[in-house]
Amino acid sequence: MTMQYDVKSYHNTVTGVAVNYRTRLKGIVISPSATSTLSVSFANNIPEAATYNIPGTTVCTVTYANHGARVGDRVVLNFLTGTAVPDTYSVVTVPTTSTFTVTTGVLTTNGNVTLYQDVLAEIDCATGTAFYTLIPGEGVLASVGIYAFLPSGTVTSTIFYG
Repeated sequence: MTMQYDVKSYHNTVTGVAVNYRTRLKGIVISPSATSTLSVSFANNIPEAATYNIPGTTVCTVTYANHGARVGDRVVLNFLTGTAVPDTYSVVTVPTTSTFTVTTGVLTTNGNVTLYQDVLAEIDCATGTAFYTLIPGEGVLASVGIYAFLPSGTVTSTIFYG
């Protein structure tokens, strides 16, 4: 195997698209500014427009036709309307091919959400110290780019890709 010379980097200060084309995620530097536990996720850049409903419980029902989600899958939910908190969640139940549920905080809200189902890497941090995560081998394939989900105002990241 020869050394790869075309590795690039991108620094994210907010949630959003880091790379908008096919590439491989090679490594990640997480720089938290707080000591609380945070979850940072990187997903294949395939945004799906969905809706959600939380009827005054901790059960959030996401509606997206033919979603293909399975119990235990991790998904990034970036809530666009309502008062739900964007985060990376575990799928708890799959009642139909058009709905699945996740557990959230107790809320009464509903609205629109952008769903990212193909989570490439998820990293938890609990200190205010920056750290590097190496992805071994050739890295993780992001078929249409890399979407970075960062907890608002509390963490930045630098990804290495190529």
